[in-house]
Amino acid sequence: MKIYLEEKNNLRNIAIIFLLLCSGVALNVSPTFAASPPSAPQYMEAMAGPSQVAVTWEAPSSNGGETSLKYTVRVWTLPPPTASPVFASCTTTSFGCVISGLVSGTVYYVDVVAVNSAGTGAPSAARSISPGAAGSPPNSVSAAIDAKGLMTVKWAPLTSFSGATFAWYHAEAFTSPEISIGSYSGYCTDSSISASSCLIGGLKSGVNYYVQVRTISSVGSSYPSSPRFLVAALASLASSSTPSPTQSSSGSSVKLTAPQQVKVVALFKAVRVTWKAPSVTGGKTILNYSVGVFSPSGAAITTCKTMAKLFYCTINGLKALQKVYVGVTARYSDGLSPVSKLIAVTPKS
Repeated sequence: MKIYLEEKNNLRNIAIIFLLLCSGVALNVSPTFAASPPSAPQYMEAMAGPSQVAVTWEAPSSNGGETSLKYTVRVWTLPPPTASPVFASCTTTSFGCVISGLVSGTVYYVDVVAVNSAGTGAPSAARSISPGAAGSPPNSVSAAIDAKGLMTVKWAPLTSFSGATFAWYHAEAFTSPEISIGSYSGYCTDSSISASSCLIGGLKSGVNYYVQVRTISSVGSSYPSSPRFLVAALASLASSSTPSPTQSSSGSSVKLTAPQQVKVVALFKAVRVTWKAPSVTGGKTILNYSVGVFSPSGAAITTCKTMAKLFYCTINGLKALQKVYVGVTARYSDGLSPVSKLIAVTPKS
């Protein structure tokens, strides 16, 4: 009888453990998982100078289970995927590198891959670029910010343009003087070669911003103006959780709506965000989406950018059990939509 009771108790304990495992209750067990290759690096940009290409990017949405990644930038003479060998490359643990020794006037194709112990991940979308033909950045860049959070960026327009067809000026604001995750804050453009300013909206109070301007042409982007221009924080700046639509210096603007049906799911030190396209775009084409993660005080923590046809993003590397707020904006060629209503979420531990 005693043996029977012991066997019955053992079976009952096994059943309880099985039910706990199925219900997702955490046990005092620390399983180990093999790493997998990371996903593609995000928001890759290629910028050209004479005989050089500078490439920047942001971290992949999935690191494959490892926080330490290496990145390899590859330069091709034919559009990838191709059987032709890599023409030039560089490997780094940061989010940018410069490849020199290229032939001015030649069209190259650039992509970047992330690497961990499990192998090489998927490549970013390739960009074409032509060193020496993409144009020069404008000079005399300056900027000022008003009490409504609207930044006016100014520059000296180009007096001539050769080697390609001028497309637009591209002014950008950052919260860091160097490339860093989450520092990108907004941009504005103007498609007139004689333009000398544009406006960036939706900025925050008490934040120093750094501004640069690039020339975009038919064969890619020029190097950015250098150094980044520092715009000191304005203490009286009215902070808003909803950026206003960016307006070009020509004064044209449209009333845009925010991305719809935003849903946020808490994961282990991460969040997964899904959404739908804005209901009103003013007839404009959406270039991409940006998902922002903010602290309860409104400070930007990190961002995730996706292509126009992707409506989801997983953001890793967050602190467990610390509440954050998540919002989504749509990006157009001349500005941003309003940010969606911020959703509070607490990543799991």
